[in-house]
Amino acid sequence: MNKTQKDLWCEAYNLLSSKKYNKAEKLLLKALKAKDDNTIDRHFTYNTLIQLYYKLRNEKKDTLGKCIHYCNEDIKRLSEFLEAYKKEYGDIPQCPSIIQLAIIYEKNGEFQKAIDLCNFAVRLGLKDGTKQGFEGRKVKLEKKLIKET
Repeated sequence: MNKTQKDLWCEAYNLLSSKKYNKAEKLLLKALKAKDDNTIDRHFTYNTLIQLYYKLRNEKKDTLGKCIHYCNEDIKRLSEFLEAYKKEYGDIPQCPSIIQLAIIYEKNGEFQKAIDLCNFAVRLGLKDGTKQGFEGRKVKLEKKLIKET
């Protein structure tokens, strides 16, 4: 029996905790090519890849670039995902791709890019899991940007 896109990303997600990164990566890349591709499962596939590549960023040379790539791929499709997810489940989940990319930009000193992501997240009504949310994250980044100039 062929595994569905959801089966593949779920299995890969579970492999991350056992540090079976190569097998997880293969499953996730296979999930992106699945015939039953759908917006919701693709979002979770991207975010599991993001988690995997960010975790390996100091161990493998190309993983941070791959992490950024999949953050951007997910963000491009975010409005479509949010619409489908809201219709299916009635609420809006956190979107790790925006959070992770904002963190990467901040660590690289690309404060304006991180601020732009926060503005985008606020427009979409997203939460980042912190008390202050994307608004608070944005204020912190603006202070860093001012300090830098």
